[in-house]
Amino acid sequence: MEIPQWLKTATSDGSRVTRYALRKRNERFLDKTLRHVISFVEDTLFNESISAQNGLLQMIEPKVKIMSLLSFVVVLSLQKSMEGIAAFSLLAILLVFASRIPFTIFVKRLMPAAVLTLIISIPVILNLIVEGDPLFVLLRFERSVNMGPLVMPQEIAVTRQGLGSAITLLLRIITSVSIVFLLTMTTPPNTFVKTLSSLVPGTLQPLVSISYRYIFFLVRKVEHFIMGLRSRQITSVNPSTGRHWVTSRIGLLFSMSVELSNELAMAMESRGYKGESLKVHPDKVGTKFKVSDLSKRDIAWFLFTVIFAGVMIWKSFV
Repeated sequence: MEIPQWLKTATSDGSRVTRYALRKRNERFLDKTLRHVISFVEDTLFNESISAQNGLLQMIEPKVKIMSLLSFVVVLSLQKSMEGIAAFSLLAILLVFASRIPFTIFVKRLMPAAVLTLIISIPVILNLIVEGDPLFVLLRFERSVNMGPLVMPQEIAVTRQGLGSAITLLLRIITSVSIVFLLTMTTPPNTFVKTLSSLVPGTLQPLVSISYRYIFFLVRKVEHFIMGLRSRQITSVNPSTGRHWVTSRIGLLFSMSVELSNELAMAMESRGYKGESLKVHPDKVGTKFKVSDLSKRDIAWFLFTVIFAGVMIWKSFV
């Protein structure tokens, strides 16, 4: 079936594109916003499906898992040698497979942190800031170049010391992010928020729990805003109108969140809430932490954490 001529338009190079494709290109900000909204919900659902797997970290008690993995991040920051950081990297990889997390998806989530670290470490690799033994020369000038207070060397090269520092930094950051992802991906989001709120003192506990609950409500409102505009749209939105619409939606979303918080506060006060700590439904997360509630698997994981962290601390100061 051929596309009608009135649905086509010509470009500068003589090719033909549809009006829908041109409109989609001009309204990129709407598509990006909607894609990020959907991606946020998809990530949450993906974490719930992964946390339901019968893996190693999924079967560990949430509080023990949070304390152990965060202790790994702290001990990792104390490591000075490449061997110590590599040991944590190997442990993170083993935990990914033991927890039945798809390795390719896990690597994709690490890519933004890896790319950002590589960009940051570019000055460290070159001899522009710190001198070192050159491995290979990238640029060679006839003489040194002065750029204000900075003096460019006659040869811009990748140094051995800079490359080693960049690799160490990259491995340290990727490993730290991997451990945090292991924590969030193997714990159900609701359980994770409850566990964190139980570690927070006073009235911050219900604040954390309620905030997590209503984030999805506001995200769905953003989705409705965009879909409402797209469904009523005939012609393309020019940049000025688009910026005005985005600004108005930001203000509307803020006013809706304030109104929602006021309604929630009045609903809680009408039911007798006077600012004291809320009593959640007794479950494994909400009850007081007891050593007797730990299983043999939890105790074994706790002992492994203590031994591994102790050995790595000892190695870092020897």
